[in-house]
Amino acid sequence: MPRIIAVTGVDGSGKTTLTDWLRQELRARGHAPEFIWSRFNNYVSLPFLAATRLSGHNVYRVHAGVRMGFHEFERLPLPLRYLFVGLQAVDVNIATLLKIRLPSRHAPVTICERGPWDTLVDIAADTALDALAGSFFAGVFCGQVAKRTDMVLVERDAGLIESSRPELEFDGKLRRRQRLYRRLADIGGWKILDNNGDLNETKRNFSAWLTARGY
Repeated sequence: MPRIIAVTGVDGSGKTTLTDWLRQELRARGHAPEFIWSRFNNYVSLPFLAATRLSGHNVYRVHAGVRMGFHEFERLPLPLRYLFVGLQAVDVNIATLLKIRLPSRHAPVTICERGPWDTLVDIAADTALDALAGSFFAGVFCGQVAKRTDMVLVERDAGLIESSRPELEFDGKLRRRQRLYRRLADIGGWKILDNNGDLNETKRNFSAWLTARGY
């Protein structure tokens, strides 16, 4: 069965650096990995997002010279928050089918940086519905590819992230996202990759895990 390695974690944790290394490492091991990046997949939820832009719950701000989008859906009534969850569940399953499941069906190994797991964390953080980061909603959002995906959570201290990415100091949900990722990782038995120290040591840890997983 074709396999997927999903590299997840908050912005600034080092996912892209480690994903670039992973692509090279797998090639060195004789693989020809496909690469998929899937984020901001909105289809049936577009009218909802447009309405919340008008209501002031979906805004853009510039911090440290970077234009950033913020969903302040925690201020919405609970039924509207769950409506957003339902719409996004439809959207993420459409995107998973079209952008991950079908393109990866013939590739022995696919690397996925960003995907339904990250969408679930974003939605839980944006709505302040932390209970979404549980086994039921993980199945709803990620079930299409869960059985053939090896999950890797890249963790980095929030202070280190903010020092390297100053604009993320203004993301008031950074630490909540970190907690949500860890909750999903603990439930799902994901590989947790500590990226707080020497990068070469992180890569060695990653390499040992790849070997243990049969790559």
